[in-house]
Amino acid sequence: ASAAAHNHSVAVLEKDFVVDEYQIYQARAAGADTVLLIIAILDPVQYSDLYDVATDIGMEPLVEVFDAAELDVALTNAEPRIVGINNRNLKTLTTSLEVFPALAKRIPDDVVKVAESGMRSANDVKRMADAGAKAVLVGESLMTGDGDPSELISQMATISV
Repeated sequence: ASAAAHNHSVAVLEKDFVVDEYQIYQARAAGADTVLLIIAILDPVQYSDLYDVATDIGMEPLVEVFDAAELDVALTNAEPRIVGINNRNLKTLTTSLEVFPALAKRIPDDVVKVAESGMRSANDVKRMADAGAKAVLVGESLMTGDGDPSELISQMATISV
């Protein structure tokens, strides 16, 4: 997958629960361009250390937050260039498309904002783009939605983020 992605200028994300620096080195060795650092599972020092390890080896971490407290940790303990706002609460697994718009406005303009989870249509993607998303992370709706996933991808791809 990594070789195919690099042949098409697509960034490869190691979407794992990274809790140890070894995982970052392992991801890089496997061809990943970036790793996911989930604030909800890291303490501030651990987050800062893992962020530094990733950037030191040329990776740009995707820093994931769900609420204002997590966003404060993310912005206070590192200077992330990419912040993902997860519309899904990882503790309750409930999803609300109100999460991204509420938090996105608190992130500096020079930071890439990624809307994560809960988008099931092109209209949902447009709503996130209108709220400041420069990228979206869509997964579950492609796996569990009705119809052909490639059709949904095509519809979502028509939205400029």
